[in-house]
Amino acid sequence: MHYDAIIIGAGIAGASTAYFLKQAGLSVLVLEKETICSGGSNPAGAFLSPKISKPSPYKTYLNNAFLFSTNFYKINFPELFYPCGLKKFPLDEEDAQKCKSYEPFIDIPCEKIPEGYFFPNAGIINPLKLCHALLEGIEVKEHYHVKDIDNFSCKHLILATGSDKLPIEIPYIKTKNIAGYRYDVRFDDDENQNFNTHKDLSLSAFYNECVAIGATHIKLSQVNDLDKQAQLDTFELLGKAKKLQPLKNLEILETYTGYRNTTFDYFPIVGALIDADKTLKQYPYIKTGAKVPTDSYLLFDNLYIHGGLGSRGFVYAPYNAKILTELIVNNKAIEERLSPIRLFQKWAKKLS
Repeated sequence: MHYDAIIIGAGIAGASTAYFLKQAGLSVLVLEKETICSGGSNPAGAFLSPKISKPSPYKTYLNNAFLFSTNFYKINFPELFYPCGLKKFPLDEEDAQKCKSYEPFIDIPCEKIPEGYFFPNAGIINPLKLCHALLEGIEVKEHYHVKDIDNFSCKHLILATGSDKLPIEIPYIKTKNIAGYRYDVRFDDDENQNFNTHKDLSLSAFYNECVAIGATHIKLSQVNDLDKQAQLDTFELLGKAKKLQPLKNLEILETYTGYRNTTFDYFPIVGALIDADKTLKQYPYIKTGAKVPTDSYLLFDNLYIHGGLGSRGFVYAPYNAKILTELIVNNKAIEERLSPIRLFQKWAKKLS
């Protein structure tokens, strides 16, 4: 059977891409090796928050994605989005001084509060229900091995496999995995927890009959059993959470674990994939750092990627999916800081 687009991966990147492509009128098939939202997306806390920092391209991108995605959720999935706001507290006195120096550059609605900042437009969304809602009316084949993809044909193929290895070898796509935990908990007076809180981890508002405690930047390079590691780290992480909220008579309802895939410059990867062999043969001087016009790179035929979302997948994914859809449907160029081009250039220089 023929489709306009086949997407590999049914996490937040794949589901968002499928949604926007369908909205653009394309026929879409999503292939998932497990189940919808079963990879790194399901254990995500799905906290939607902006960034405080000095001006930078990354901050601009992140906050633009935050504004787009929170508005997207509010309009299209209001029953799943809780715009509860976020109280953000500096880690220590040194961090407090940094944040103070950043105050002139805060470009998201914000209120100064004792010891920190309150972002009223921040919120939280349900990961599993959202991915299912995004994929409503779209054909999804779960427990499907990509090796069987020859059973279908398509014009456009999009890789959105998250923390899993890409099904096609792309030598210049260099990423790393970070481990993430989420604990869904109940405690005394939890229903009065009506905003998200963040310090060195995140504590959600009371939402979906529980409070979520999330910690995402856990660098565990040599962990064989992530579920076991989450149990071992419970005391330390909940101890940090209790500094934000007493958590009296705490009950852990469920523990979620998973890996998130991120790039070394923290920008996601969105766009058409370059054929490395053909491009280097055509332009061997790229290895010396020479610049080649963006539209001169030799691409695989209609092969794209949406990945490297890291710990902010539910902020980035709808924004990126809209951008990728405009490339596929309207041939609208993607800025280089998101495109695979930036990764190819760095990789090619190391070949000299």
